[in-house]
Amino acid sequence: MDVLLIVNPISGDKNKSSFLEFAGRLMSQIKLDNHVYKTTGKADFKEVEQLIKTKSPRKVIVVGGDGTLNMFLDIFRSESSLIGFIPMGSANGMAEEFDLIDSPKQLFENYLASENYFEVDLLLLNQKHLLLHIGDLGANANLVWNYEKDKSRGLLTYAKHFWSEFKNLKGFEFEIETEKNTYERKGVMLAICNGRKFGTGIALNTIGKMNDGLFELVIIEAVDFSDLIKATYSKFGEDYEIQNFEIIQAKSAQIKLRKPNLLQIDGEIIDQFDKIQIDVLPKALKFIK
Repeated sequence: MDVLLIVNPISGDKNKSSFLEFAGRLMSQIKLDNHVYKTTGKADFKEVEQLIKTKSPRKVIVVGGDGTLNMFLDIFRSESSLIGFIPMGSANGMAEEFDLIDSPKQLFENYLASENYFEVDLLLLNQKHLLLHIGDLGANANLVWNYEKDKSRGLLTYAKHFWSEFKNLKGFEFEIETEKNTYERKGVMLAICNGRKFGTGIALNTIGKMNDGLFELVIIEAVDFSDLIKATYSKFGEDYEIQNFEIIQAKSAQIKLRKPNLLQIDGEIIDQFDKIQIDVLPKALKFIK
């Protein structure tokens, strides 16, 4: 098979019918052997795994948010397909990370035409969960949890929960043990970073690269009221820099929390944890340039 196109129909509350018509027409015109898979929330992993194992697509193109991409990482890393990502979610961190153009149709054309790729690392958490971009404990994970429970989607719903969570911040205590040192810290958020930016464009990790065999733990110690106002408006295009933070770079680490906290990975809530082991899987994925 030439192309497997995976589409999340509900991500970001965006209508994808026009894109799907365009993609189907284009693949037909250039006579590509293809299959379009629409996620349903039921057995998606098993069905996509079966498609990839039986059809061996040369390219797999994912349309949705960061969570949609993350859903299939374990399949992608064990196969040789080239991966394309078309961001159509609520907050698209990978779009910022890869500096993708804001045109799904043009991106799709580019992916079909290109045979070039670049490799990126993955992070493995507790020997089970894969992280491509950014995960965190604390304020942002709570925000994601409340957003997921809301029946509405989109930027305004995200902004509502952002404001609610960040105006009532509570710190938590944790210990970080890396291959070099042990750190006792307290903060309102602890981010686990393979990437550098949130989907809003706010830079979180100022030193990391996604293919350097390392990751960064970013500790946000506090966010004051003026920071909150700036961060809110930054979603609408203004620059914002996070203040009061510390970055710890490592090849492996273990996080121990005084109390269990929600963990989100690439926009999806995983569970509550009081201990997290982090390891790097170097150059595990091939993304189309």
